[in-house]
Amino acid sequence: MQQRIRKVTGTSVALLLVGAFLLAGCSSSPSEEQLRQLSDLKTEVDALGKEVSSAAAKKGELDKQIADLQAKIQKANADMATVKQRLAK
Repeated sequence: MQQRIRKVTGTSVALLLVGAFLLAGCSSSPSEEQLRQLSDLKTEVDALGKEVSSAAAKKGELDKQIADLQAKIQKANADMATVKQRLAK
């Protein structure tokens, strides 16, 4: 019985200390520094989002240019094969 009381008392004291530390470290509202950091991060996220969109648009343009060049190469190869075939006759 005595050991049980000691365990309960020890556990209660430990929980009270942990609770006190947690309450002391928490506040109900963010500080001005935290708000400024949050604002800065939001601005950075917006800027990076625009940069990603711009890069995606540029990639689309480059992909189109590559497709156009590949089509020209295929046509040139076909024309070259036709010319070689006609010269062989």
